[in-house]
Amino acid sequence: MTSSQHQAVRQVSATEENFLSLWRRFGLAPGCAIHEEGGAVWFDTPLASLPYNAVIRFCGEPSMVDRICDHYRRRGLPFVWVVHPSSPTWIGEALEEQGLQCAEEVPGMTMQLSDLPPRERTPADVEVREVNTLEALRPIQEMIAWRWEVPEADRDMHYRIACSFGIGTRNSPLRCWAAYFDGEPISKVLLNAENGVAGIHGVATKPEARGRGLARWLTLEALHVGRDAGCDLGMLHSSAMARSMYERLGFSEVARFAIYVSGAQLHF
Repeated sequence: MTSSQHQAVRQVSATEENFLSLWRRFGLAPGCAIHEEGGAVWFDTPLASLPYNAVIRFCGEPSMVDRICDHYRRRGLPFVWVVHPSSPTWIGEALEEQGLQCAEEVPGMTMQLSDLPPRERTPADVEVREVNTLEALRPIQEMIAWRWEVPEADRDMHYRIACSFGIGTRNSPLRCWAAYFDGEPISKVLLNAENGVAGIHGVATKPEARGRGLARWLTLEALHVGRDAGCDLGMLHSSAMARSMYERLGFSEVARFAIYVSGAQLHF
C-alpha cells in the first residue's frame, strides 16, 4: 500500500472510529447498556426520543439485523441505525425491509491540521468559554435537549448521562466550548481528540444567533486545541447547511454515512 493509499484508508477509518468512540459512551452511562457482538455495536438508554437508542456500527450477518430490530421493538422505542462506509452493501435494503427509512445521508469529512487556518478574533458581543464543570454543563445540556426535542420529563436523565461523559475533566479526550450572550449559551462545539484525530461533534447554534460566524469560530478553536494536543487529522460529519463552511476551513468529503430511523421522525 502506498503512503497516499494508507492516508486515504486512515481518513475513512477516522470518520468511523472517532464517531464510535464518542457515541458508545451513551451505552456506558448509568442506567444504560452497550451491546457489542457479532460485528455490531448498539446501545440502550432510558430516553424515549431519537437519537438516544441506536446502532452505531454494523458489520454482521442478516440474522443480526432481525435480532437488533426485534430488541428495540420489544422495548417499544424509536431507534437510529447508522450505516458506515464499512457496513455490508446489502444493509440499506435489509433495513428498509424492516420498515426503517433513510432520514439523511451525511458526508464524513477530514482535513490535515497542518493546513488549519489561524485562530480568528472572538466574535463581537459574545463571551466564549470552555465548559469544564458540571454546573457549566447544565445549560449546554439544555441546549442539546432543545436541539433534539428531548421531552421535559426526560431532561434530568439526559443531564445525568451527559455528566458521565467526563467532558473537560482531567485526561479526558472530550472538551467543549460555548459562545454565550447575556449569560446564555447560543452556540457550542464538542471535541473528541483521540488517536491523533481531532473529531468535531455536536456543532449547533440557536436560530436567533445564526449568521454571525459562531460555529466557524468554535470549530476553528477546537481544531487548534486538538492540533496543540498532538492531533494531525481533523474529522467531522457535516449537515447540508454547514458543508460549505467546513469546506472553506479545508475539509473535504472522504466517506458517506446514511442515517436510518424507525418509529419516529429525526429532525436534523
